[in-house]
Amino acid sequence: MQSPPGRAVHSKSRNGCLRCKAKKTKCDERKPACARCESRGFQCPGYALNVRWSQKHQAAQAERPYARGPRTAKSPDAVSIRNMQTEPVISGYTTRAASDTGPSGLHSGSLINSPSHWDFILPDQLFDFQASPEETFMVGDEPSAAISHNAYLDCTSADSVWGANSDNSAASSTVDAMLSLGQRRLPDHNLTLSRLIDRSNPLQFSSGMHLDVGRIASSPPRELTHMPTVLSEHFFREVITLYCTWDSKSNTMRNIVERKWQSSGVLHHTIQSMAAACLSEDFPHFAPIAAKEHAHALEYIGDISPPSATPSEEKLLASTMLGHTASWLNPQSLATDMFRVSCDMVRELPTDGENTDCKSFFSDTMDYWAMLLVYLTDRQNLGTYTTESEGPATGASDPSQPIEPHPYSGLSRETVKLLTDVGILIFQYRKHISNVKFMTERDLDVFRQSLRDARRFERRLLAHRTPHLSLVKDTGDPKTSLAHLQLIDEAYRCTGLLQLYRVFPDLLNERYAPWDEQLILQPAPSETVPSAKERQTWLTKLAIHILNILREIPFESRTRSVQPFIMVSSASELKHDDVSDADGNLGVSQFSIEVARARKFISSRLAAYTHILSLRKIRVIFELIRSIWSALDAGEKDVYWLDVAYEKQLGTMMG
Repeated sequence: MQSPPGRAVHSKSRNGCLRCKAKKTKCDERKPACARCESRGFQCPGYALNVRWSQKHQAAQAERPYARGPRTAKSPDAVSIRNMQTEPVISGYTTRAASDTGPSGLHSGSLINSPSHWDFILPDQLFDFQASPEETFMVGDEPSAAISHNAYLDCTSADSVWGANSDNSAASSTVDAMLSLGQRRLPDHNLTLSRLIDRSNPLQFSSGMHLDVGRIASSPPRELTHMPTVLSEHFFREVITLYCTWDSKSNTMRNIVERKWQSSGVLHHTIQSMAAACLSEDFPHFAPIAAKEHAHALEYIGDISPPSATPSEEKLLASTMLGHTASWLNPQSLATDMFRVSCDMVRELPTDGENTDCKSFFSDTMDYWAMLLVYLTDRQNLGTYTTESEGPATGASDPSQPIEPHPYSGLSRETVKLLTDVGILIFQYRKHISNVKFMTERDLDVFRQSLRDARRFERRLLAHRTPHLSLVKDTGDPKTSLAHLQLIDEAYRCTGLLQLYRVFPDLLNERYAPWDEQLILQPAPSETVPSAKERQTWLTKLAIHILNILREIPFESRTRSVQPFIMVSSASELKHDDVSDADGNLGVSQFSIEVARARKFISSRLAAYTHILSLRKIRVIFELIRSIWSALDAGEKDVYWLDVAYEKQLGTMMG
C-alpha cells in the first residue's frame, strides 16, 4: 500500500542519533551531525551506546579461563571493531559494531543511568586539610581497604587517561572505567576506587566501536565517603547536641562555628577532632584521626598573634573546646595549660559595644570550665583566673533585656561561680591538712580562715535564687525546657551545700535538725550537737534529694551533659544503713532501700549516657563511682569522692 502523496515515509532507525531514535525516524547516521537534525536547525545529540549485560559467559568463567570464541555473522553479540583484528573478551562483557558515541554518553536501563553515577571526583583539600589514604573510603569496606590519594585525584583528568574524544568525554570515561573494571574477575564486587581505575593499563577504543554491556552488577556501586565531610556533618548533627545543655539557632557556640569553620583552619581541625573522638569507641580507627586533628588544631593555637592583636572569636572558641575535650582523647588530661591560654585570651577581649556579648559568652564558658577543674587540681594551675562571683550576674546587666541561657551553664551562672569558689576552698584546705602531722598555730589559722570562707559561701548558696523564668529567653530547644535548666540550678546549689557540710562538719552542726526537705534553705540554729551517724544520715538524705531533682528531668533533656559531676559528688554519701535483729541477722531498712534506688538511678542514667556519648572518660567516671561504693560497703568511714579520685587516679572532666 502506497503512502499518501506529500507525506514523508520514515523508517524506524536502530542505530541513529538520539533524536531520530526517539522519534523513530530514519537517520542517515552522518557525522558529526545527521542531515535530519541539520535541516531542522537542531544540534544533533550524537550516537549513543546501547549497553547491556551479557550473562552467557559467567557460567563458563567459573570453570575455565577466559577464551575467545568463534565469531559468527548471525550472533547478536558479535563484535565488529574497525581497524582492529583482535576481539577483546572482557569478563562478562561483550561488544558489537556500532557508530560513535556522542555527548549523551551511556544509555542503559541498568542501575547506572548517567555518567554522574560514576563521578569519583572528590576535593583534594578542605581548608588546608591534606587528604590521606584513610580519609576517603568505600562504605562497607574495612579501613584497611582505604583508597589511594592519587586514585581519586586521577579521575579529574579522566579524558586524558582514557584517550576519550573531547566531545564525548563523559560517556567514554564512564564506559572505559567500567571496561577497566571488567578486566578483573570481581565475584563479590568488593571494590575500592584504586581497583576501579587502573592507569597502568588504559583501554582505548576507536570511534567506530559500539559496546553492549548488560546488567552492571547484582548490587549497586558502593557509596564513596569523604571522611572530613562525614566528620563535619557528624559534628553539627550530633556532637553539638551532646556537648551543650541546649541547642537551637540561638546557640552562640553553634553560630560561631557555623560562621567560621569553613574559613578557619583551627575550628575545622577542632570539630574534626571532636567528631572523630565521639566515634572512636564504636570505630577504633577514628582514634588516631582524632589525636591527629587535635594536634593540628593545637598548632594553630600555638601561632602566637602580635601582642596588640585582639584574639579572634573562632580561635578562642577552638581553644576552649580543645581544652575541654582533651579528656575525650585521654581521660586523665585536664589540659590546664589550655585553660591558662584561653583565660589570657578572654582577658584581652574588648568589653565595649558589640563585643560585650562575645566577652560575656566566653567569660561564662571559662567559669563553667573552671568549676570542673578546681575540684581536681590546684588553684595555681589556673593562672590568672578569678571567679568574680560577687559581681553582677553576667547577662543581666540590662534589666530590660531577657536573660539568655548559656549553652554550657544554662541559668546557673552565679551558682557555677559559687561552686568554683567552694571547689577552690576545699582543694586548698584538704591539701594543707593532708600534710599536717602535728598541729601548729599556723595550721589553726588556716582552719579558721577556711571555716569563715565556707560559712560565707554557705550563706550565699542559701540566699541564691534562680531567675524567674518569665525573665529568661526561651532556648528554642524542644528537648531542653527552661524548667530543666531551673532544676539543674537547684541541683547545683544543693551540691555546693553538700560539699561544704561534708568537708566542714561544723557548718552542719550549727544548723542541724532532723531531716526536713522544706527546711533545707531555711536553717534554724541547732539546739543539739548531732552524732556522727546523725550527720551521715542527714548528708545521705540531702544526696538522695539531689538525685530526686535529677530524676525529674527526662533523660532526653540535653542537660544530661552536665549531670555526671552532680552524680559523682552525691555518690559518696549513698551509704547503706545496716540493721540487725536480736539474733544478729542483717535486715534491710526503708532507708537502705532508698539508698539502693539512688545508686541504681546513677548507674542506669550513666549507662544510658555511655550509649549516647561513647567516650573512655565515661568509663572512668563509672569506675570512680564503683570504687566509692566499694569503700562505703567495706565499712570505711568518711569516704569522700575527691580522696578516692586522687588515690585511684580516676580524676577526669565530668562535664
